[in-house]
Amino acid sequence: MKISLLIILLATALTSHAQPTPESARRPANAEVIDSLVLPELPKGKTRADFDRDHKVTTRLTDGDTVTEYRLKGKLYKMVVKPKSGPSYIMIDEKGEGKFVPMGEPGTKISVPMWVIHSW
Repeated sequence: MKISLLIILLATALTSHAQPTPESARRPANAEVIDSLVLPELPKGKTRADFDRDHKVTTRLTDGDTVTEYRLKGKLYKMVVKPKSGPSYIMIDEKGEGKFVPMGEPGTKISVPMWVIHSW
């Protein structure tokens, strides 16, 4: 009787000790936790639909190839071409001049994120 009671107590102690620790216990002491993320508000008078109207994605089939065109405010800036056979490739207008170059080809420069801050 004493041995079975000891085994039960020992098993209970081991299972309670083996339970996973809460997320906060595994976090380093100097870690910062963001409880709520506040998103910026849209400018007054603008809705999400207004911003979506500026962006347009069109997919078309030409000679068995699938071409997806990406436009911002009506201006074509990127094309993704998926040939009938072979790997797909991306053509990008780096300077906005209408000259498309293959992205990721050897000898080409890395595509750096470019955002328009202001235009008139």
